[in-house]
Amino acid sequence: MSSLLALFLADFIVRTSYQIGKAPVLPVFAHGLGASPLLLGAIVSVSTATGFFLKPLFGLLSDYRGRWIWLMIGTTLFTLVPALYLFVKTPSDLFALRIIHGLATAVYGPVTLAYVASWRRNKAAEAFGWFGLARTLSYILGPLIGGAALTFAAPETIYAATCFLSALAFLPTLYVRNFDHVAKPPTWSLTEAIQVVLTCRPLFVLAIIEGTTYIAIYAVKAFLPVMALIAGYQPIEIGTFLALQEATNAILRPPMGRLADRTRPGLPLLLGLATLAAGLLVLSVGGPAQSIMLAVAVLIGAGQGAFGPATLSLVSIATPPQHLGLAFGSIGAIRNAGKIAGPIIAGALVSTLSYQAAFASIASIPLLLALWILVSPRHSPSALEYSAVTVKGSGPPQGKSPGN
Repeated sequence: MSSLLALFLADFIVRTSYQIGKAPVLPVFAHGLGASPLLLGAIVSVSTATGFFLKPLFGLLSDYRGRWIWLMIGTTLFTLVPALYLFVKTPSDLFALRIIHGLATAVYGPVTLAYVASWRRNKAAEAFGWFGLARTLSYILGPLIGGAALTFAAPETIYAATCFLSALAFLPTLYVRNFDHVAKPPTWSLTEAIQVVLTCRPLFVLAIIEGTTYIAIYAVKAFLPVMALIAGYQPIEIGTFLALQEATNAILRPPMGRLADRTRPGLPLLLGLATLAAGLLVLSVGGPAQSIMLAVAVLIGAGQGAFGPATLSLVSIATPPQHLGLAFGSIGAIRNAGKIAGPIIAGALVSTLSYQAAFASIASIPLLLALWILVSPRHSPSALEYSAVTVKGSGPPQGKSPGN
């Protein structure tokens, strides 16, 4: 338990410092440098593209070279890169630096999840639920701190200040070194590792679920604020809707993880998809009334809180222990693809349909996923779990988890 707490603290510290430098600080910085709307959008999203390309690589390297060294590299990037914002003079400088800064999250994502999975091979969903609070809380605190800091400091100064906050993460990171017990393969075989991951049917299905679900979630993140502004809401009210969504996600992750462990991960997975679809349908039918917006925020947050730990638990069960980093890196890359595609797809829908019709169309994504899982015998929750536990080498290890 102490190892999980240390990893939680490290993740919470660096991700909060990273989120401080995102909305609203990053758009304000890019706008102040004279970035065009198109370039501003690229600056905001390019760090996600970095993760899309490099998360599988960093996960693979952690499988073969140990996770702790890569955790240290990620912490170092979070600590040192923000100081470089002091030297940014043009929008192109900022674009290039965001690519470099994205390396930090590309390292941390697969490595930390692989740590949790290796420590809790059996009944991991609740552990993922608690650990996921680090990222969710950073999404709430980061924008609040960044917005407050903008009232008295320039964006580049705010970035430099986050160096000191990120440096605090070295303390829990050093503690985690005592629990770096990676089941390393006896020989380096890139083709074997890729083949194991690509031929694992549960991972393939879970990648589809993660990627397409995040299309829906990030479509809402991009265009719900625009819809609310058109309806006459103030920015503080829109921020309240988004904060309520993340707070609901945070509150439900641990109990939904426990439900997945005590029943089956497929149950909260389906509940999450259905709840997310319900939220989008309520928005499309009810419009932007305040009570509707609040209900939608709760439903979407509840959907995220339900399916998130369950999906990660199934990935943990499905993957042989020596390939956990590559598996979580690959799932993370697919998730990033959904984050990139969501706003693009939503933009295309909004340009041809009304906002209500666009959100109704987006609601079909999680709804069709849930129906696909229910009606397909090969992709039902029980089939996924059975396939996962019978993957060679994927059974839970004997003995106690580190740090317990």
